[in-house]
Amino acid sequence: MRQGRAAGRARTLPGMRLEGIRAGDIVEVDRLGRRFHALVGESVDGGLSIEPLDRRVTYRACRPHEVRAHWAKRGRPREAGEPHEDSPLQLELDTAVPDQLDLPERHGG
Repeated sequence: MRQGRAAGRARTLPGMRLEGIRAGDIVEVDRLGRRFHALVGESVDGGLSIEPLDRRVTYRACRPHEVRAHWAKRGRPREAGEPHEDSPLQLELDTAVPDQLDLPERHGG
């Protein structure tokens, strides 16, 4: 006889902490065995407001134990009044082709 967990009993996975999840991030949600990806809206009492990427999914909120993975949005927009300045560390791309790269003609054959 097999020892351990009882037959037919589902294994529970630990939930995720919602502290680092912000609006605009993507999360993977497991809701009643159905996994889907969603765009995070705002935090609601005890969970997240979500907009599933698959339109067939009708869930609009999730609890912390349902979040299985998280992808943070990178490059958040700057403040509207902040001017864009080129970084002195940015490398320049020189697209000019020097004359030294001309290959000599091949003679004979």
